[in-house]
Amino acid sequence: MDGRKPGGERRATQVRGGALLAAGALAALVAGACGGRVVVDGFEPPPDGSGGSWSSGDTASSAPQGSSGAGLGGSIGEGGAPPIPPLVKEEHDNVDIDGAVPVTIQPGTLGFTAVAEIMASSPSFEPIGIESIRGPDGRLLAADYTIPGTMAAFFNQGIGAAAVPQTGADASAPLAPGVYWIKLGNGGVGPLVEPVRLSVWHRRTLDGRFHGGKIDINAFIAGEAVSEQYMRRALLAAYEGYVGLGVGSINIRHLGSEWEFIDDELLPGLLEQTAGAPGRPALNVIAVTAFGGSIVQASGVTPAVPSVAVEHGTHLSGIVVTLYEEPSVDTIILRHELGHLAGLFHTTELDADFGDPLDDTEQCSNMRSLGERCPDFGNLMFPTGGDFSGTMTPQQTAIVRASALYRGIVEQGGGAAVPLPADADTPASGAPIAPPTPGEGARSFAPDRLASTAALPPHAAALLAGHFCGQSAARGADFDELLRAAGADADRLLAVGRDPGAPAYVRARALTAAGRAATRSSASARVIAELQALAADPRLPRRARLGAVEGVASASPAAARALAARLTADADGVVERMATRAAAR
Repeated sequence: MDGRKPGGERRATQVRGGALLAAGALAALVAGACGGRVVVDGFEPPPDGSGGSWSSGDTASSAPQGSSGAGLGGSIGEGGAPPIPPLVKEEHDNVDIDGAVPVTIQPGTLGFTAVAEIMASSPSFEPIGIESIRGPDGRLLAADYTIPGTMAAFFNQGIGAAAVPQTGADASAPLAPGVYWIKLGNGGVGPLVEPVRLSVWHRRTLDGRFHGGKIDINAFIAGEAVSEQYMRRALLAAYEGYVGLGVGSINIRHLGSEWEFIDDELLPGLLEQTAGAPGRPALNVIAVTAFGGSIVQASGVTPAVPSVAVEHGTHLSGIVVTLYEEPSVDTIILRHELGHLAGLFHTTELDADFGDPLDDTEQCSNMRSLGERCPDFGNLMFPTGGDFSGTMTPQQTAIVRASALYRGIVEQGGGAAVPLPADADTPASGAPIAPPTPGEGARSFAPDRLASTAALPPHAAALLAGHFCGQSAARGADFDELLRAAGADADRLLAVGRDPGAPAYVRARALTAAGRAATRSSASARVIAELQALAADPRLPRRARLGAVEGVASASPAAARALAARLTADADGVVERMATRAAAR
């Protein structure tokens, strides 16, 4: 191993691309064993102590909140309290990164998530992560901060995570019991200044089989990115029934308009805004208006694979999305990004040498050229979301079920554990809203219609209509380059942007891409002028106008400044703010 960076210069480059926030440089469960401390989440042992060794650690629990609706999003606790805790956190403080920590996995364990964190007074930007995990049989499950053949990066800024299972070889439940060895590291960048803590979250059931559970959600809305009502409906539509889980509580919080537009530099600070959110485990979903920088044109970003739902305010605490108010599309965006957070990779990467390490997923020999003809195009974890059918394989499903994402049920017919107490200032979540019925609010849309309308090749139309994942952008994929390679020139893209029958998000992407393509066009002045006119047209949907604003800024800084002046005091404050921000870049 290169002493400066994980795995040498070539691996360091890949690893940095595989984790959006990666820094530039890079036991037994009974209390007291191996220096670990056990904290039982969401479980209160029976008063007679029949909880066995699980009751030997600190315990914390809370009852479901009252009938006002605060904190309630479903029938929590049906079937009675679980007889054993479904999720246990084992802590090891002041870990020596030169040695490995033994962690004992008991029978009935579906999986575990290991989290390495630098213990500082505020979120650290120093690299830390999981260098390796070795199983009871001596087999390496992760090495050099990655899994061979994937673009995983199990280290990040101040916090890094890895999970077992994340490969097909380990995706059958339950895990093999015994001692697993976890080694932390910081990529050899120098001595650690702050202490490091290893937390291992164990997911268990009585019989080692999955019995369901509840996903609690903290939803953050930046500025006017989306309405509360639509946010709730989208979350319920996406996650009720996802891999056999239900939705528990949905708590809505609001962020300032300064977080509406997010690039890769602002992403860590945005994730820090989840500090103080209620519940553990709980999924943080942050809705923004648009992405820029290296993640421009993305519709969803997850900081690493996996990220965490068991801590808030860290640089891995949640997923960030832009919702298009196209229900079928938004469901795929939300499920795809949650798949990453739970530990799923893309079935096929844009780099043909990489893909997921599962045995039951198809992989594409060349996604850039085959696109929608790839054998895994229907899979949820295809880089573009595929055909929006959201198909998942048994191994993918097992990995999500083994994650520390949800409050679990440990036996058939049992109830989910209750969450830890919410913060005192947590607002009421409001009355539950039913998920939309299939097709409600969705437009009839097919890529081949775009192809005929704008004379776009089918592959280019599929790219415009698909989900562009921030993980692909972090690995160097340029959405607009992919469009150009698929035969989409500036005029064809403008035709899509003008098409009132196309979904607003498709129009927005096309107009942004048209501005970028204009720099290579002899008619760039004409293209920029049309983009300026579209950006200023109040009849266009807001999202399409924002795409035109970004297109102008990509084509000409001078034209962006002129557009910002033109849009001063525009009736749509979001468009005005975005135009001002684009002009200042």
